[in-house]
Amino acid sequence: MNSQSLGPKEKDFLCAVALNALIPLARDRTLQSAYHILRGRKANQTLQDVHLYSLYPYYRLFPRITKEEWEKIILYFMNKGYINNIPVNIGSAKPSFLVTEAGMSFAEERFAFYELQKWFEPFSRELPTHDLDVFWQRLHLLVQTVSQIAAGDLQFLPVVRDRAVQQWVKRQLPDPARRKRWEMHLGEELYRLWEPLAEELQKLLVAQLSGAGQAGRTMTQLAAMSNQAPSFLQVKFRYALAVSMERLRREKAAFPLLRGLVQDSGKADVRLSDSASRTYALLVRGIPKEEIARIRGIKESTVEDHLVEIALRCPEWDCSDLLPPDLANLIVQTKERLGTSRLRLIRDQLQGKVTYLQIRLALARQQGEGRHA
Repeated sequence: MNSQSLGPKEKDFLCAVALNALIPLARDRTLQSAYHILRGRKANQTLQDVHLYSLYPYYRLFPRITKEEWEKIILYFMNKGYINNIPVNIGSAKPSFLVTEAGMSFAEERFAFYELQKWFEPFSRELPTHDLDVFWQRLHLLVQTVSQIAAGDLQFLPVVRDRAVQQWVKRQLPDPARRKRWEMHLGEELYRLWEPLAEELQKLLVAQLSGAGQAGRTMTQLAAMSNQAPSFLQVKFRYALAVSMERLRREKAAFPLLRGLVQDSGKADVRLSDSASRTYALLVRGIPKEEIARIRGIKESTVEDHLVEIALRCPEWDCSDLLPPDLANLIVQTKERLGTSRLRLIRDQLQGKVTYLQIRLALARQQGEGRHA
């Protein structure tokens, strides 16, 4: 993204998404919180906010949005009277904001106009991971490679430079017989996979593929051709990939070749991200979080992020060693009484008798119970 190149359509879509991302955070978080979520920041607080406020569809939605672009969007909201700042009060941690009635009306109208409920649906209950990127890179390079093999031309520059992806593609084509299967059936499986999608999404996927004698188009080029906001096309593209991956996982027998694109290797629990699932596998063996951090070679704070994710998604996990039930109830009651999920305010109210991890676990467990009810 480039602030100088934002056309009216791109600006309108960014504003529609940004304001809807801000609404759940109003009165609790800063204006920058939504910016960090849209960028996909991996900081503890950002990931906690995504879980607490169910902002999964928004996480890393615009990884290239700049601080300058975000500030211009916020200024536009201020000038239009869509949001107002809430000044810092004595005892409060950081300044927050509120969304006005006019802002709520704009957000609701644009949410419906862009059908965001539809495009966000595959991400409404879980955090988008790098799986989408890996899936597309594998598929893109695979299509290019099989196309070049069919054309008898192996002197080509790969569209994906990632070495891990290149090695994965090579493993799919180990011998002439296997390569022949890909040549004969790749197009057929792709057709079956994408046939249920709307024609617009089919064209969006196919147009980006490269092969012998064909260079895939960029999202910017496709946006100009269709007179749509590039970011809106990216959201549709993300939706199409997620739906494709879900179908491959659900109907493995129907896609003997393409199912390999999404096969999980050694993933302990499909409800969790890859890294959190590995932490959970150690956790259920009774290994403390400090030791898990040492074994896995990661920071203890990262393990704590995993614990919060596990508390949210795995109701069978007994976290009473870290969070006694009576303390969990006290934290939730304090949160309800204050009307905020701000960790510092809750901790200050409890006079420092609880840790930030305990607060995060209690709030995640509360939300998880609501999800699984």
